[in-house]
This record gives sequence, structure tokens and C-alpha cells, in this order.
Amino acid sequence: MPPSVLFAIPNVPHPLVSGGHLRDWQILNLLNSIGIRPHVLYFGAGEKYQLDQDSPVHALASSVTFGGHRVEDPDSGITDAARRKLGYLINSSRKAFPYSYQYDEIKAGNIIKETAQKTKAEVVVLRNMWCHYVEDLAPLGCKVVINCPDLNTLLARQLVQAVTGPLRKAGPICNYVGVRRQERRFFPRCDEIWIPTISEAEEVSRFASHVERLILPNLVDVSRLPDLSARSCGSPDCLLFVANFAYLPNANGAKRLLERVIPKLRQRKPDVELLLVGAGLPNDLKAMAAKLGRVHVTGFVDSLDKYYEKASVVLLPVREGAGMLFKALEALALGKPAVGYRESFRGIPAGDARAFISVGSDDEMIQSILELLENASAREALAMRARSHAEFNLSWQFGASVLAGSRALSS
Repeated sequence: MPPSVLFAIPNVPHPLVSGGHLRDWQILNLLNSIGIRPHVLYFGAGEKYQLDQDSPVHALASSVTFGGHRVEDPDSGITDAARRKLGYLINSSRKAFPYSYQYDEIKAGNIIKETAQKTKAEVVVLRNMWCHYVEDLAPLGCKVVINCPDLNTLLARQLVQAVTGPLRKAGPICNYVGVRRQERRFFPRCDEIWIPTISEAEEVSRFASHVERLILPNLVDVSRLPDLSARSCGSPDCLLFVANFAYLPNANGAKRLLERVIPKLRQRKPDVELLLVGAGLPNDLKAMAAKLGRVHVTGFVDSLDKYYEKASVVLLPVREGAGMLFKALEALALGKPAVGYRESFRGIPAGDARAFISVGSDDEMIQSILELLENASAREALAMRARSHAEFNLSWQFGASVLAGSRALSS
């Protein structure tokens, strides 16, 4: 008899528009594949809508409950925001933390607890930014699993590095101190942690070594994606970077391309075209793209299909962040040749045959791009290795076998 599971999600889980959405959608499907139809509790995170009754989430859940909208801006001004962040440094607040404070404002921990009681949940799966809600759930006697799309301590540390200038670093440093304290205090009180990479699991072991750690990578439903590896691209000199550019590490990646990579690349390949596909590109980068020319900024798009079909090479220029990049997984699963910095492929097993080209510098990236653009057979061979690698190592079928080993779900 499978346990009754409550799966708590911080935003409207469908449509799938971010890496967090994809992680939650993956887990929802993997739970179903091992015979568990969880109860789903979701919150609003700035969306102007709730789930439709005929959404695919309902088809995978025993019940679906809306927990309410978080407070988007609980600070009454700059002074309040500064006071809150300084509180993370001196540990003045025990109930509000950097990535959860908007939910703490509506007492989301109590809402999760009440829903767990109503659904008679034996296991509650929480996003890692909510790990302090283990205190609310403790009286119920249920198991608490922490779902980490990435380790927030590592993410916060990386975001400090992503920001330039000492004054601009002040806020991210406060966030880092607060989230580090939060995870070190509450992770040890949980029953199991689902974390995407070995390196992040090793970091967790330093302060929660007694807690079961399940390395559950970010994955894609490879079987439902078209295999583009044997198709000719629509434009032979077209490069593609797909991202939510409102996220600083992605914006920094776009800036690297516009400042360092594309100008040098065009000295040897003048006709190179760049597609920046996704919402949120800052205005200064839009201006830089317009000045550079032959850089197409699309904004948000409903479908990525035609952009992947057009591109010769997918670029992954992200150097900061944590966890695994879904944009890297998607490129491999579609059978597209991919070139990126090592950090962009974190958590992806390299395998015996190279499925992607991982570089350590701008010059290495430029050279790798040139070699692929000038050699169609090399592009095709890399694309076929990418698709094959994804089928064996990055599919939901692989993920189901991993999740079946969860002790929290089986004992």
C-alpha cells in the first residue's frame, strides 16, 4: 500500500515556464510512475490565474488545493527591506528566511500543516526554501522530504559572485548568511532530502549526515521530445541561447555572449546569427544586442520548437547558479549539438562518449563553436551522441528507478 503523500508547490504548477515548474512536473509524474497519486497543494507566486479544472496536474493528483497567494512585497519600503536583510545577518527573525519570507507572511507553514491533516498525509514533500516548516509539521508525526531543485546555500553563494560592486553585493550576502543558517538548522530535522547532484549531496552531508540523501537529478521526458539529431538545421550559422533572462546568472550569460564571444566569433565567421529566446532580457542588453546586429531577441515565446529546429548549435554560457540546468538537459534530449561552460553542465554524467562540449574559457567556446559550424558531420555526430546520452541517463524512466529507492516513500 503506497503512502499518502502531500506535495507542496510554491507556485501555480502549470503551464511549465520555469526550471522550478519542470522539476515539480517531473516529480509529480515520477510519483505516479511508482504508484503514488499525491495530494497537491500549490500557492500563487505573482500569477494572475489558478489551475484550470482540466489541467494535466489534476489528472496526476488525488486532490488539488490552492493555498493562497504569497505577499509579493511585504516590505513597506527600502528601510523595511534593509532591516529584514540585516536581520538575516544577526538572526533576529526565526520565522522569516530569504527565499520564503513572502510565504511566511501568509503563514504558509500552517496552511501546509492543515492540508496535511485533512489529507491524512504520511509524507509531506516540501521545497527546500520551506525546510523550516518542519517545525509546523512535527506534531503530526508525518515524514518530511525536502525537494531541492538546487541547494539554496550554494545558489545564494553563487549569486553573491554574480553581482558586481561591493554595495550591490550587500543584499545577496545577507541572503547567503540567512539561507545557510536556515538549511543547517532545519535540514537535520527532516527525514529525507532529494537533491540533484552528487556535489550538492556531499555539501549537505557536512551538516546533515544522518539524513537520508537521494540523488534525484533534474530530468526530461525524452520519449515525448522530437529527435532533431538527424535533421538538418534551418540556418547553418545560427546559434541559440534559451533562458529566463530575468534570472541574473542567465542575464550574465547573455552578456558574456554579447560582449566576449560573438564579437570575436564574427572576426572569423562574419555571418553568425544569435537567437536570445526567453523573457526578461534587461534593457541594457537589448541595446547591446541591437548595436551588435544579427542578434534576435524574442521575449517570451509559447513554443521553442522552431528555434531549436533553426539553430545549428545551442549555447550554454551560464557560469553561476546551482543544481542542474533544464536548458542543458533539453538541448541534449532534443539531439542538438551543445557547447557551454563546465558550470552549465553540472550534474550531468559525461558518459563514455562525449555528448556535449564543455569549455573553461571564452576562447575555448569560440573555437568549439567554429569547429562545429564548419563541420556538419561533426555537428551531426555530436547531436546523435547527445540524444542517446539523454535517453539512457536523463529520462523519466531513469528517474523512476531512482525514486523507487526512496526510504521515506517505502517504509
